Amino acid sequence: MTIKIGYQGMEGSNSEEAAKIIAKKLKINDLELVPLISSRNVIGCLKRREIDYGVVAIKNSIGGTVKETFNAIKNEYLELVATEILPIHHCLFKKNENINNNDIKLIVSHSQALKQTEKNINELYPNIKTIPIEDTAIGAKKLSEGDFEDTTAVLCRKNAGQRYQLSLIKENLEDESDNQTEFRMFKLGELDYDNSEKASIKDKIIYDSVKDSGLGYITKALMVISIFAALYLKDYFGWSNLDSATNVGGIITAIFLFLTSAKLKNWVRFRTIKGYWKYYSIPQPEKNENNINQCESKNNDNDNKIDQRYEIPRVVEINEIDGDLVFKGWMCDKDNILLFKSNKTIVSSLGENTGSLIYWYSNPIEMSRNINLNGLAVLNWDTKNPASKINRMSGWYMGRSTKELGSIEYTRITEKEFKILKESDYL
Repeated sequence: MTIKIGYQGMEGSNSEEAAKIIAKKLKINDLELVPLISSRNVIGCLKRREIDYGVVAIKNSIGGTVKETFNAIKNEYLELVATEILPIHHCLFKKNENINNNDIKLIVSHSQALKQTEKNINELYPNIKTIPIEDTAIGAKKLSEGDFEDTTAVLCRKNAGQRYQLSLIKENLEDESDNQTEFRMFKLGELDYDNSEKASIKDKIIYDSVKDSGLGYITKALMVISIFAALYLKDYFGWSNLDSATNVGGIITAIFLFLTSAKLKNWVRFRTIKGYWKYYSIPQPEKNENNINQCESKNNDNDNKIDQRYEIPRVVEINEIDGDLVFKGWMCDKDNILLFKSNKTIVSSLGENTGSLIYWYSNPIEMSRNINLNGLAVLNWDTKNPASKINRMSGWYMGRSTKELGSIEYTRITEKEFKILKESDYL
């Protein structure tokens, strides 16, 4: 079966190259590459199931976050399949050799390419204006087809300029020689993030066996079983009535004590929460002395500050240790250092369609990241079937040392995605 991989850009773009490399690493041989120009188109086609996978640019080592991508993915429930960090080189092309370089008045390219070459362009071509367009390779195509004036040059990959038979002006215009862009491949998440999926028969039996209403039915069943068992065992072993009642009663009592034990109840309650999670936290906007939200400011630094929250994934592993839930979180970057660990966790009662938990956290190795991280977080959830796994939780956090207050969103991920996120060397 042919696998369709949509990518941000068009033929000759860096995204196409990243898609080819990822497909080869995943051993996808029978594939169709679909150029979709923008990140929004890629995610849209993915949600409409018109493609199987989507490849988008996430971040550049010079230009920073690719905002169009994060605007497209930050509110979507997607599963990360693979990542690729690609060296990026930009070349300047004109339409043909007959055009004098001194006659070039305009350079067009994607906004990220212009960011990554800004210093060199200003130094080498101080009198030439720049205009951002939707894709580097599209610029090459349009210039070759006469959609731009002959006094226009395009900034793109070398193979894109050669593909459209343009004339090379200069190679490697990027401001830094180790210019890199991180690409990620996504697919639609298979988990039910509405928390509405039905529990399996096994999960339902386990869940019902320890909640109060379920214990009532089990108690009645055990009483009936104990009467017949006492009569049968009395005759089989030749016990007296007292021996039979004592032995059967002891067994039934042991079963009942096991079903009502706090340890078992916690195990059942925690199994709906335990596992692997990805989370995002967004601080509450601060207000300046003029009572204006800084997050709404047109200042690029403030805009980037909010986008950075989505730039590097953060993952959490939730386990049960000695009857308590323990949260361990990592920031998925090259350091791969534990970001925080919960000190104490309180979980709401079992048997409800809504629930909540509170955990207090701190950074166990705060000097390694030069941050003092501690505070508390509150997570809430709604589920149609309390016996099923919870796949989405949201709430708020309060950082005691950072003085931050904000919202937090937890979404469950698979163990495979957890390992990809945690072990990848993100920019």
